[in-house]
Amino acid sequence: MSRISSLYDAYLRKAPRQSRSRSVVEAILGAASERLSRGGEEEDVTLQEVADRAGVGIGSLYDYFRDRRSILSALAAKVTEDNLRAFEEVLASTRELPLEDGVGKIVDFCFATYTANKRVPRAVLKIAHSIGLMPTLAESQTVFAESLAAELRERRDVAARDLDLTAWTVTQAMMGVMNTLVWQDTPPHAEAELRRELVALFCKHLRA
Repeated sequence: MSRISSLYDAYLRKAPRQSRSRSVVEAILGAASERLSRGGEEEDVTLQEVADRAGVGIGSLYDYFRDRRSILSALAAKVTEDNLRAFEEVLASTRELPLEDGVGKIVDFCFATYTANKRVPRAVLKIAHSIGLMPTLAESQTVFAESLAAELRERRDVAARDLDLTAWTVTQAMMGVMNTLVWQDTPPHAEAELRRELVALFCKHLRA
């Protein structure tokens, strides 16, 4: 996590030095995320509405953020960081599971993160493109692939010859599917069918 930790601090006007200050920043970003999850475009997010939903004064918001763009940029970075941390926690929880169950748990987490409510992932990807955060998103996937490879080395039911290559390929394949689904309101295949296919494909690849 050290390679991408505290991503969103780069978009703050000043770094919060106390836990209370950090809580204010987190509340502001949480309010912005909640607003995006209800629909609308980036332009529909107003600073006053974010401040009101966060329960802080507009002056406190300006203590940490210059404008709406800086809030949304920080939000995109924070979502990236939070997603990676959550991925790694799920990965750790699969250590004692059979391979199919472990892979299934990771696939389920991806669906829950990216397709349960597509508005926030869509907004994050749009913001990431506009602020040049896409290389960081790619780096976060590489970090996860490295964590996946480390976990796979501890398993006896994985027979892939090059675990680093296999973990990277599986990660990119998974995220390719999820990033496509984020933009499709009516996917051509049902989620249950996609889940079954992904689990079977990845397990076959890991055992090859």
